[in-house]
Amino acid sequence: MATDSTASNIANELAGDIHSGLLRPGDMFPSERSLCGRFGVGRSIVRDGMTILHGMGLADHAKGMRPRVAVPKLSRVMLGASDAAQYFFKDNEGRAHLQQARLFLETSMVQYAVQNASNAQIAKMVGAVEECDTNLDNIAGFRNADVKFHRALAEVPGNPIFVALHETFVDRLMKRAPIEDNLLAHNQISNEGHKEIISAILAKDSGAAVRSLTEHLVRNYETFLHRSLINKILKT
Repeated sequence: MATDSTASNIANELAGDIHSGLLRPGDMFPSERSLCGRFGVGRSIVRDGMTILHGMGLADHAKGMRPRVAVPKLSRVMLGASDAAQYFFKDNEGRAHLQQARLFLETSMVQYAVQNASNAQIAKMVGAVEECDTNLDNIAGFRNADVKFHRALAEVPGNPIFVALHETFVDRLMKRAPIEDNLLAHNQISNEGHKEIISAILAKDSGAAVRSLTEHLVRNYETFLHRSLINKILKT
């Protein structure tokens, strides 16, 4: 088995060939024999390097075929970042920081939505709200619908980075949040916030949209922050 550094060096060298244009999307990578000669290593080490390259989203492995150069998808790249970032968001303090960052991002999105959201995009938000209403006492169903609402908001600018950030961090954060004691009341208040945001967007009222979204998200931010402070006090 190759050491990480040796396999990583091979992967980084090949990634450099891709970024420089020496290898282009769809091209077959050199044969294992060729790579063994180039790097002065055995086949197992080359295979380890190709596995790392595949994990980077730069190699497409089809069974029985020589690997080809792939174009990495943003969602896949962000997913890898998300897996590593879960360490930082595993406690209430980390979740509070993420909620605060989310607040800055989504307030900009909602201001854009006030001026630019299409009827189809607003209808998508309305559909998510209706789904929330039918799942107020169903934690999994409500959270899935809640995620759909905020994803619909992230889709309005047409920027794939916003959607990828939502899927990478917000989706996981929302679905893994602690269950509230009074679930029904919590979900009712949360969905009323969704409705207020949509009403402000329809009214083309940017100030009201930002206020409604801020109140909606700050509740979660303060919940995580409060829990974090309590945990710190209990540990002292």
